[in-house]
Amino acid sequence: MNVFKVPVSVSYLTGRVLLIGAISASPMFLSQKNDSIKEKSIDEVVVVGYGTQKKSKVSGAVAEASLDKLSSRSLSGVGEVLQGKAPGVTVVNEGGDPNGVPKVNIRGLGGVNGETPLYVVDGVVFNGTPNINPNDIQDISILKDASAAIYGARSSGGVILITTKRGKKGALTVDFDVKYGINQAWRLKESLNAAEFQNVMRQAYENAGKLSSLPMAFNADKYTDGGITRTNWMNEIFRTGTIQEYNVNLSGGSEKSRFFVGMNHRNLEGILLNTQAKRYNFRVNSEHKVKDWLTIGENMYYSYSDGNTANTKNGYTGALVAAMYYPPNVSVYTPTGAFSGLPIDVAGGYGDMINPVAYLKRISIQNPTHEILINPYIEVSLAKDLKFRSNFSQTFKLGNIKEFTSRVLEVGKIFDTNSLEYQSNNISTSLAEQLLTYKFSLGKHNFDALAGFTFQKTTEDGFRAKAFDFRSEAEVFRYLQNAADTNKEVYSYKYRQALTSYLARVNYDYAGKYIISLLGRRDGTSLVAKQNHFANYYSVSGGWVASKENFMNEISWLSNLKLRGSYGILGNLGGVSFQAVNPLMIRDNNIIFGQDPTQNIAYYATTKPNRDLKWGKSEQTNFGVDASFFHNSLSLQFDYFVKKSTHQIFNVNLSSTELYIDRYLNAGLFQDKGYELGINYNGKSKGDFTYSIGATISQLKNTVKQLAGVDEIFVSSNNVRGVLKPTRIKVGESLYSYYGYRTGGIFQTQAEIDNYKDANGNLIQPNAKPGDIKFLKKDGNTGTLNNNDFVNLGNPYPKFSYGLSYNMTWKNFDLNLFFQGVYGNKIFNGLKFISLNPGGTGQNYNMDRDILNAWTPQNTNTNIPRLMQGDPGGNYSKVSDFYVEDGSYLRLKNLTVGYSLPGELYKKLDVNKIRVYVTSNNLFTITKYTGFDPEVGMETYGVDTGRYPQARSFIFGLEVGF
Repeated sequence: MNVFKVPVSVSYLTGRVLLIGAISASPMFLSQKNDSIKEKSIDEVVVVGYGTQKKSKVSGAVAEASLDKLSSRSLSGVGEVLQGKAPGVTVVNEGGDPNGVPKVNIRGLGGVNGETPLYVVDGVVFNGTPNINPNDIQDISILKDASAAIYGARSSGGVILITTKRGKKGALTVDFDVKYGINQAWRLKESLNAAEFQNVMRQAYENAGKLSSLPMAFNADKYTDGGITRTNWMNEIFRTGTIQEYNVNLSGGSEKSRFFVGMNHRNLEGILLNTQAKRYNFRVNSEHKVKDWLTIGENMYYSYSDGNTANTKNGYTGALVAAMYYPPNVSVYTPTGAFSGLPIDVAGGYGDMINPVAYLKRISIQNPTHEILINPYIEVSLAKDLKFRSNFSQTFKLGNIKEFTSRVLEVGKIFDTNSLEYQSNNISTSLAEQLLTYKFSLGKHNFDALAGFTFQKTTEDGFRAKAFDFRSEAEVFRYLQNAADTNKEVYSYKYRQALTSYLARVNYDYAGKYIISLLGRRDGTSLVAKQNHFANYYSVSGGWVASKENFMNEISWLSNLKLRGSYGILGNLGGVSFQAVNPLMIRDNNIIFGQDPTQNIAYYATTKPNRDLKWGKSEQTNFGVDASFFHNSLSLQFDYFVKKSTHQIFNVNLSSTELYIDRYLNAGLFQDKGYELGINYNGKSKGDFTYSIGATISQLKNTVKQLAGVDEIFVSSNNVRGVLKPTRIKVGESLYSYYGYRTGGIFQTQAEIDNYKDANGNLIQPNAKPGDIKFLKKDGNTGTLNNNDFVNLGNPYPKFSYGLSYNMTWKNFDLNLFFQGVYGNKIFNGLKFISLNPGGTGQNYNMDRDILNAWTPQNTNTNIPRLMQGDPGGNYSKVSDFYVEDGSYLRLKNLTVGYSLPGELYKKLDVNKIRVYVTSNNLFTITKYTGFDPEVGMETYGVDTGRYPQARSFIFGLEVGF
């Protein structure tokens, strides 16, 4: 009898297929009419809302994040885990601050409030992003379309379902992992040295005809000290930081009981001085089959985090801009060991600047945060395939901030008052869920039904107290009672909110070929007006597994083909404050009123209550295809979607004639649409060599369809030093687009300027000189330049986001490569406003070395305008595409190489695994962006004024299993 080998795979609840080898099989097991190999493969199971489902029967858009070699990477949290790992999920790091939390969006922002996804960990709904240890994560599923409606009012931004590791049947196992490594800046900006700084400023004053008023600081003949380079400030503020991480997992169990315990500690030194983050995590879960019909279990975890952060996004006092602009002839310290200030005899020539090393070393921000979860549950089998589950959870998040701001007395930018601020924020959430599930079949008709009731109550309280003028700044005096008695600020609050929900879902399929899913949820919340407390949400989806049709049997290379579609209405409470309906009252001791006006005490609210506030809504449509080929070795998932967000909850500023400052109201219509593609290929094994390749790509376009009674909103708060204000929200365009002048290069001659006229023969830039930027008039406009000539210069959203992973094993070696990137987004590089603008801000700051390539009659092939003190040509004071740069990048996000020691080396030590590995994050980046880092984040909507850059890390790790 001929014997040959076929691959065998085992599927877990992770939704991943693990190739465990090959076995010999007789041909009689494979000779069949309808029992093709594709039908013999074990069906995968994926986690969906309130349960699991066979992947072949899923008709919604559910993505699974690829978690290749996750334990080998040192990651800050869930956001970094997801970056580039699932199509349709966009993760943007808000700079490289070790305490930063990445911004996660599923299928776009969904409107001005920026919809955030709902996180559900082991069935427990979280407020905000859970601070869990990435090493504890077993798998992640993402509900991207209307199937998320099972979570109702909070689901419009998608739902991220996280399942943590569980105990397994068998003897106690102990897994230990330790990592140690270093962090470094992958790229630094270069400023002028002292001699170059003097020369450039002298030339700028000379070109402006102001040489007679040249500050002495830049007069090499009178102030020779100004040309001596003593400090490279970039090198002084950046450092090589360290990473330490330790993970210990214990698991085991029997037929009726199993348990898992996970412990983690991570300590990260940032690449900027005096910045760091630390984290402790402890997690335990167990499950016990008390009777054949009764199962009980629990999930519990505790998390503690703290750190010190640096304000690098401030265009005035951020550490990065200070390092770029501080004069290089100044030392870090004085001979007595104190921090240096500007030379007093020439300080006025340099302007208002802070010693950047002093700024960083004085930072004192303690931010301890505790998170606690207690989640017992019980599951009862009432009858065959009929189960009842009662799930209860209590979560606590206790956050505190203690920030001390020191005096700055060095010559430069002086702050002669210090302050201490305390903040406390405590959130307690109780959740009770009662769920009933029933699965049954009638012939080829299969049903899976769910019904449930949930109740969630959240209580939040907090306070803020700030005091000024501490005589001593020593640590032992940094308490509120040691401040001056006057000038103190105190604020406190407390609020409660509740959410009551009824939910139901029915999944039906005929022979696994035709699929229908219907679900609905009714939510009631206390956050909106009383008459609008309750709202209904629903979803309908369907699928056709075409590969199961008889006429497809002869297509041997097609393993699976499923067409699916969904439609539904989801809820959105984004942007709503607990003060929207019932605002807090504030005391004022200085109100003057009455028939005989006198000073009185009064209470008032700043927010005008809206007694008709409603839920926001999101209408979502999705069409998708799932296909696999060549015995499931190649698979793809494609989705096209349209998401329309209506009744957004806006916070609108009221006119000065109103008694109130703002009000919340429903308005606006926003649309996100695009497509997503995920591809995976498991290559054929060749001896000891195996490999797999995965890729994701997402395309998204958002459009503002309607605003709150206006056609555009100027986002004036998003600016560069109060001068450049590029960001707008405009009907018909993408959110937060940049508006300004198009440019047409640099004027080379006076004749070119004289010939630059409008249709009426008027000079467009009559005051321009050769070397100035040519700003373009909008088609059809006449006269000199004005705001009517502004055009859309782009927006911060990528046209495409993508990820690419490669996994390989050869004998005892393993290799993982993960690339991630974006294409087509724009960054507004606000750093240029000062770093290339000699004296244009009224301050003579140091500049970027790119200024050495400024236009001159001999250097005309450049995009940097002429050197001119004060910027009389308006080259830098006008918002234009001079500042707008391509933010596309390709980054080798992770490279891991590991080696598992042969078992014979340690088999007598009761050890079952020893693996050593080296890993690197952000090993290289390819980008055209000229700033510190292209991942500037969405907190400032792509406007970069000096953001903390991403770090490049090199880490050594050791895994040991007992």
